[in-house]
Amino acid sequence: MKNKCVDCGNCCRETEMILSARDIERIENSDSKNVTIANFVKKTKDGLYQLKNIDGYCVFFDATTNLCKIYTVRPQGCRFYPLIYDSDKKICVLDQDCPRPELFYPNKQSHMKTCKKIVRFLEKQVLFTKL
Repeated sequence: MKNKCVDCGNCCRETEMILSARDIERIENSDSKNVTIANFVKKTKDGLYQLKNIDGYCVFFDATTNLCKIYTVRPQGCRFYPLIYDSDKKICVLDQDCPRPELFYPNKQSHMKTCKKIVRFLEKQVLFTKL
């Protein structure tokens, strides 16, 4: 899938991206140099794994190009973005930080279809009960 965003980097700013074990393994086993779990994973107070931030951005954000350094192996949550799961309201919402969410989710049907995938992902791979 071709990157359709405007490469503003908003999605990579102060990210709280939850990581599954599969995400961590895929990133760690990628061709990226010097990628170790300690370099990109932090554990939340709830016991979930999350991408680290450096200087306010995801550790894999390239500030010179405004692109992801690991785009082909990016976490599943990044693949779903800008659709995110609001765990307080228990619904999927489009992140207001994304300037062009309609490029990724042009209609309610695509939004709903992906929301079901997000919920399944959280239930099966991220320990939904902790959210």
